[in-house]
Amino acid sequence: MMNNDELSKERISNALLDVFKTYSKLDRKNKDYGVGEPLFHSEIHTLNEIREHEGIHITALAERCGVTKGAVSQVLKKLEQKGLVTKEKDDRNQSRLILKVTAKGEIAYARHLEYQDNFKKMVVEILSDAPHDKVRFTKDFLIKIEEQLHQW
Repeated sequence: MMNNDELSKERISNALLDVFKTYSKLDRKNKDYGVGEPLFHSEIHTLNEIREHEGIHITALAERCGVTKGAVSQVLKKLEQKGLVTKEKDDRNQSRLILKVTAKGEIAYARHLEYQDNFKKMVVEILSDAPHDKVRFTKDFLIKIEEQLHQW
């Protein structure tokens, strides 16, 4: 039989899982990032990788995204059709293509950063009245969870 302390800890675990599920569901929704058409989760995250690693090639992008080159190529095709990225021959290696974000892609990237900033502002607002020791505990708790997840 569980005591109240164990039951409370289990409720925290369940609440945290619910937060993960809700955020994941929201993050995976197609969104219009100011470019006139919705982008899928894989598209905006691929666009971000290209923007944050300007001139990256397809193989390196696939490695960064943790997917196959074929999967990346499919997403890139959609991003190109939407006018968000371009492929150019690599001057140093003519058999390789490098990827760049277009002006339209920059808009989507900026809007995605705004989306992330809004999440951060929400968290800061929720924690604004919390005592310093509880904020530190929460931060340490979340860091430990992330570390444990990496070991799974």
